[in-house]
Amino acid sequence: MVSLLVLVLLSLTWSVSAVSSPARRAYDTHDYYVLELDSDHEHYSNLLGVEIVEQVGELDGCWLVRAEKREEEKEDAILARYHASKPNPIKSLTYQTLRQRVKRSPPTSSDVSTKLGILDPLFPDQWHLINPDSPEHMMNVTGLWEEGYTGLGVISSLIDDGLDYTSEDLSENFDAVHSHDYNDHEDLPTPKLSDDTHGTRCAGQIAAAKNGVCGLGIAYHSRVAGVRILSGAITDTDEAAALNFGYDEVSIYSCSWGPRDDGHTMEGPDYLITKAMVNGVNRGRQGKGSVFVFASGNGKGSGDECNYDGYTNSIWSVTVGAVDWTGSSPYYSEAAPQSWLSPIVPVMGRASLPQIKERTTAQRLTEELQLQLPTPWHLCVRTARPINYDPRSTISSTAPSSRSPDTAYELTSSQRPFSYAYGYGVLDAYTFVHAALTWELVPRQTWMRSRTVVLGDGKMTKENVISGGTPFGQGGQTTVSSTLEVTEKMMRRAHFAPHGLEHVNVKVWIEHQRRGDVHVEVISPNGVRSVLAGVSSGSSGHEGDEGGRKNDKASTGFPGWVFMSVKHWTRAPWEHGPSASPIL
Repeated sequence: MVSLLVLVLLSLTWSVSAVSSPARRAYDTHDYYVLELDSDHEHYSNLLGVEIVEQVGELDGCWLVRAEKREEEKEDAILARYHASKPNPIKSLTYQTLRQRVKRSPPTSSDVSTKLGILDPLFPDQWHLINPDSPEHMMNVTGLWEEGYTGLGVISSLIDDGLDYTSEDLSENFDAVHSHDYNDHEDLPTPKLSDDTHGTRCAGQIAAAKNGVCGLGIAYHSRVAGVRILSGAITDTDEAAALNFGYDEVSIYSCSWGPRDDGHTMEGPDYLITKAMVNGVNRGRQGKGSVFVFASGNGKGSGDECNYDGYTNSIWSVTVGAVDWTGSSPYYSEAAPQSWLSPIVPVMGRASLPQIKERTTAQRLTEELQLQLPTPWHLCVRTARPINYDPRSTISSTAPSSRSPDTAYELTSSQRPFSYAYGYGVLDAYTFVHAALTWELVPRQTWMRSRTVVLGDGKMTKENVISGGTPFGQGGQTTVSSTLEVTEKMMRRAHFAPHGLEHVNVKVWIEHQRRGDVHVEVISPNGVRSVLAGVSSGSSGHEGDEGGRKNDKASTGFPGWVFMSVKHWTRAPWEHGPSASPIL
């Protein structure tokens, strides 16, 4: 035992002594060179008239040498001797020039303000734009501003509770032509109720002007229109008209609303509203397609899931979650398999935004989160010429994963990480926009409808009254599953090649005495599983915490309800097997 101890001590002593300190440099009195040759370095250093200082790091055959400076010599005598002595085994002799390396730290608000002439007093407090404490948790948009991408010529429409177009921070970017009030049937979307502040805050996030007042928007040269529908009850007629209002010129519609986020409501748009969304996708922006952005919902604390929201699980919308200043999912942001990504979201005390009547607020923003997605796309939408589905393809290809330790990602068949809480990742505006500039446009939409899978002796009348079927939850049988064959030949015949699968819709008829207890999932041929109902969005937010929808006690079940997932987005969904398995 004693011998072993001595051996260990000797070994430690040797390892320490093997590391020597680099020699001090004297650049003011000496010129330095690197002499490269395999052997006889002492001989050739004497031949050149230089002094050997040391080996260059761990590079064999590379020696740092030096010679006293001779100010009166116009020609470098050492290099002259080297060239005159050729041929020789010296591989190279390189004069060492002092070079200053620059720190690659994130820009400070002061740097950006100076470079771009930003005088808005609250800009340094807008951490989602400049975050010195956690630079990995900001939108990465200032580089785009420096390149001239500030939203000039692009119009957003805020379908909301009005817009204070008299605000000093919004008035110069307000678009009255594409604005309307469907609650009071007037031309201008004037906020009138005490809580008509949501649309104004959203507009400030996008287009607050760079004018020395308050803060500034992400696309501070873009224009914003307001369409007021949330300050009272409206009909499907007016809602459908609002979704298409000004659709020839408006690039994107921001929709921070939907059914109640109470954990027991299941509701979606009726026929007329869906028809308006399809119309916008196909005919908006002179045929390039409107982009409808919906927030995933604020019901996480109530155990809600946005696959029970027919607006967010529609293939005609883009659904986004949220990330706070720590890179984590906020307490309110619902999890779902139809979320595309999660933008950085200003929260209480962490950002300041324009408020009505030139006031400033640092209030918590909730559904404003989705506004972070459209703005970066605005910055290059006319350069990249996108149709409706191109933003989604770009998202799934470029969004970096969240660094939050509380979230597990699963690899999809296209080897992209996906999370129910964050979608395909966190929005990086700079990467997103630059990908769009060279994006190869995807072809127009195609789809394939499968046959209806009937379980047991199930029957349904023309009035959608169902009977029979396979019972579950009784007699010990808790799971019902079925397999539906989807082959490569079928998908190619439906023109899915070469761009592959985008969305998966599953329409179900399920009767159950307590809807919140039902768990629904679909498994693709390549083994990717989407939990369509039963992804817990409670306080933990962990992947796989499938606790059900705890507040949903409805006995009406799922009478023809459509679930949706974007987790199966891939170019070749048929590569790993012949069948898909919806498991109920």
